[in-house]
Amino acid sequence: MKLILCPMCEDVVKLNLSGRFCDCGQSWGRYMDDGINAEIAGDAIPIGFANSELRTALTNRPRSGMGCTFSAFVIPEICDTVRVIRLPFSK
Repeated sequence: MKLILCPMCEDVVKLNLSGRFCDCGQSWGRYMDDGINAEIAGDAIPIGFANSELRTALTNRPRSGMGCTFSAFVIPEICDTVRVIRLPFSK
């Protein structure tokens, strides 16, 4: 799963096919039709979750106490599955 973090407003947004903006409008991202590759624009910093670990954590969600952990990571600046758009865009 890919998300974007806006360093301006600190909003974290899950990507979808139609495209999503952060609260302040400075960051934007969307999945491409294949559901794997993405494009981002503005100040967006891409973040990834290990999908299988998230599913396991959700399946094993406890009734109380500490929840299950899963891996998240900042996607590198150069990544085959994320294209950065450097052109102006509008919300």
